[in-house]
Amino acid sequence: MRGRLVGVTLTIVILTACGADESAAPPGSPSAPASPAQAVPTIPRGALDGYVVRSRALDATALAEASTDPAAMTTLLADAGFETGSERRFTARWKPLTEVTTQVLRFDEAGGADAYLAWLRSHGDDLLGSGAGSSTPPDLPGAVAFVHVPCSGCTKDPLQYLTVWTRGRYALILLLGGAHAGRAAATPLARDLDTRVRMEG
Repeated sequence: MRGRLVGVTLTIVILTACGADESAAPPGSPSAPASPAQAVPTIPRGALDGYVVRSRALDATALAEASTDPAAMTTLLADAGFETGSERRFTARWKPLTEVTTQVLRFDEAGGADAYLAWLRSHGDDLLGSGAGSSTPPDLPGAVAFVHVPCSGCTKDPLQYLTVWTRGRYALILLLGGAHAGRAAATPLARDLDTRVRMEG
């Protein structure tokens, strides 16, 4: 699905992990991966038992390529002052939650993260693809949520729940996939991620 999150839902957006993929970019450029001293906070690799974990840094190119409108996403990120991001993805086909992906995106100031969130409020399909609809978000200030319900008979198109919110100059994204994807499953994960970004960001 072209509009799904990069990698696809915990980066819920990481920089130094086994199997991480990092795209080179000139130091100091908006799309350059963060240095260890500037590492983007996220939930730990061991947060979910029994999952395969993959982590990677995110730059503007990776985010734009995962969007249904790469040009619009590139412009949005540039105007909002996007600096760097990280993604952590947990997958397990046999679990009720087959996928948990987190993305944490850092902007040069809080206004940039707010601008990114404001744009996503009306562009849920840019991350989840066509057919995405609004849903009830976790109880976090300013959070928005979307859901993608698979068509009948689409066995390879899982239920997906996506929520996005901000914490200072960070935009936080949590994607869940599988039969139990929804607000109830997302809430404790979102709160944990929010706390870590608030404490470590």
